[in-house]
Amino acid sequence: MIIKGNEHDNAGNLARYLLTAKENETPFVMELRDTASDDLTDTLTDWEAIGRCKTRGEKILYHAHIRLCDGEALHETQWLKMIDELEQQLGFTNCPRAIVGHNNTDHGLHFHIVWSRLDPTKKPLVQLGNDHEKHHSIARASEKEFGLRPAVEPGKEKEPRRGKRLSDREIRAMKDRGINKDKLLKMVRAAWDGTDSGEEMKAMLGALGVEIVPGKSRDWVVEYKGLKMNPVRLLDGVNEAIFRERMKDVDLEKAKEQAREKSPAEAVFGRKARATMQGQFNGTVANDQAERPPKTGFRKKQHKAPQPRLKRKMWYGDPGI
Repeated sequence: MIIKGNEHDNAGNLARYLLTAKENETPFVMELRDTASDDLTDTLTDWEAIGRCKTRGEKILYHAHIRLCDGEALHETQWLKMIDELEQQLGFTNCPRAIVGHNNTDHGLHFHIVWSRLDPTKKPLVQLGNDHEKHHSIARASEKEFGLRPAVEPGKEKEPRRGKRLSDREIRAMKDRGINKDKLLKMVRAAWDGTDSGEEMKAMLGALGVEIVPGKSRDWVVEYKGLKMNPVRLLDGVNEAIFRERMKDVDLEKAKEQAREKSPAEAVFGRKARATMQGQFNGTVANDQAERPPKTGFRKKQHKAPQPRLKRKMWYGDPGI
């Protein structure tokens, strides 16, 4: 049995999808609850309009889909019991409901259920949390109750966990250093599959130019051409615990002490290299400045504001000369 569901924000499209007949399939409306219309499209449209008027929500409707495995069937009372349990788990007990069935000649009967998330006894919309987990729990419980076979074989519901993919930052760093990502993944995978202990894996990778060294934030990291990466990201189906178990025969504290012995010398020579480069840079700048003629001082000219031109007053009898 498979149960799926999600929210919808377009009642017209949802009604059109539910009433459209596919090949060898006949749709029919089984139930319309708490509605003033016998038409599915008008009903869903009214629910959506009322919900948007009374609340600020956009996705007013919730659509669930229940399908059995091929060759299996349930009575109408069993379908309704399962739908009621799903309704109670999702919190739609007091909400309007529509049930639409699709009868397929090849795959049998399956149902679509649409609820309005507007509960008349409450102001806000029904909040949905972990609804997919509730679908899963109702499906497993109904399979046991009605003697149905699961859509997924027991023990295979979850595939083995894949390792995290490389981040975009790591991929860019690999391209900058000219590292072939596929080649590195194959080398690490070959060393993982071809060895049984951490020492053997470390030796095999060392022969290929890849080192396993202690990390700052984790126990071990893979170092290749100056780039340090999480080994779990390079191995599908391997997590931190599995990798740590493989490397348990390698003395981590001794490897860290060896790394600390190297670090002071690298720090000293690193400081000397930076000081040398800084001195050369400063000397070059000083020589360039000595060769150039000194700049003359620059001072912005002070401009006086223009003074208004005064007219000479003309007195009676003054010839104006």
